[in-house]
Amino acid sequence: MLTHPLDAVQLRQVRLKPGQYCETPEKMLEFAPRCTLGLSTLTADTDDYIQGWIPYNDTINSTDTVICAPTVTPLTSTVSTPVTGANCTVFLTREETDTPWMYRFASLVGSFPYFGWHGTYLTGGYSTPLGKTRTTGLRLATFLKEHNWLDERTRAVFVEVIFYNPHANLFSVVTLVVEFTNLGAAYRGAEVVTLRLIQQDAILLFALRAVLAVFILFFAIKEAKSLFARPIEYLSEFWSWVELFVIAIGFSSLGVYFNAQSIIDQAVEQRTTSESVFDIYKSAVNWFQIYTYLLAFLICCATLKFIRLLRFNSHVYALSVTIKKSAKSVLQFFFVAGIILMAFTQMGNLLFGIKLQDYKNILTSLTSLCTMMLGSFDFDALVDGHYILGPLMFFVYQALMQFVLLSMFMTIIMDVYAEESQDPNTDDLQMVAFVKHSTSETVDKAKHTLSEVRKREPKTTSKKEAPDPKHLNKFAVVLEELSELNEHKV
Repeated sequence: MLTHPLDAVQLRQVRLKPGQYCETPEKMLEFAPRCTLGLSTLTADTDDYIQGWIPYNDTINSTDTVICAPTVTPLTSTVSTPVTGANCTVFLTREETDTPWMYRFASLVGSFPYFGWHGTYLTGGYSTPLGKTRTTGLRLATFLKEHNWLDERTRAVFVEVIFYNPHANLFSVVTLVVEFTNLGAAYRGAEVVTLRLIQQDAILLFALRAVLAVFILFFAIKEAKSLFARPIEYLSEFWSWVELFVIAIGFSSLGVYFNAQSIIDQAVEQRTTSESVFDIYKSAVNWFQIYTYLLAFLICCATLKFIRLLRFNSHVYALSVTIKKSAKSVLQFFFVAGIILMAFTQMGNLLFGIKLQDYKNILTSLTSLCTMMLGSFDFDALVDGHYILGPLMFFVYQALMQFVLLSMFMTIIMDVYAEESQDPNTDDLQMVAFVKHSTSETVDKAKHTLSEVRKREPKTTSKKEAPDPKHLNKFAVVLEELSELNEHKV
């Protein structure tokens, strides 16, 4: 086995608070006496219960005998006492009654929500470890089923596990989720995040990141001087905001990286104490995922700055000027194209929403039409949706988007590009002049700095020397010769 679980499989559910949040019409009470709604932040349940979803506060002044869930030791994956069906006493302290019916709050720092199809779910919930073996998992699953751990108020169930592959040095957080709507439908989802948490050559990577931090700090000081020297002019330029964005993303990425490394060190220390490390490793993976996103934004900004250096090329310059001058016409075109696209989106949802999953709502219908325009589509599914309207919609949509709207867009761009390519502004393409101007500005700044330093230096008093009579005589003779020459010229 090449991949090993780092901890027991975690089972977690998110559910609604008890109460009546909607009312069934009187005429339908005979058929549907109860009414439920979707999950939201205000309706999410965070209370504590005992088996059977009995409120924990109702038993706070008494000692009850209830059926206890089988406890699982994560590191050994064995079931410890009490076993299923055994009676145990529920004591009145919160720590001693930490069961699948007790709510576990999410960490405010190391937790990130899960974005599903029918809601956004925080990492808190009613959770329990299932164990690492099939036997322990089935035992606890049977117990939860017998005591109705999942009921009509359940809105999402998560199965989470963390794997590690030592051969590839990769960690994977696998999340399987089932979402339940207020209509009773169930939707499955999955998310797999694979990252390398333990870095090799850590000293070299640390040194490189230290160099990056010094460079960003120097760059930030330089930009701060420009900002304070001319704030209004600086903030009115687009590339100034790009520079500020690069500085902010650079410092943020370094902070997130070192925070994730500290979490990894904490997880290594905790593994030696035989405690559960699921939450710590999941937090580290989440932070490294944020670090990856920040690096993506940083690389994007660096690519934009690199493209700016190509502005001395005549074709690149013509393209940039074309985009600027055709911006108004292009925006007007996109407005009209958006109206047409939304019309086909609603048409696809109304025609095929019941039969085809790709058109079940507005978002999926819009996605299907955009991929259809790129050449990825299932024509047979459209025919099955409606044997006349399906093919008719397909051909009309493709003809309108591919041959009409796309041709109009290219005509707008090419007209402006043809005008700019015929008469380029050569003053903006002089790279030698740009380098010369930049160099002269740097030299002027250096001279100004040296003059400032010289002014601040203390003046040393020099000793006065006696005049040399021989040199004075020579100087007098030169003056007499110059005066005689002037007289002759006059």
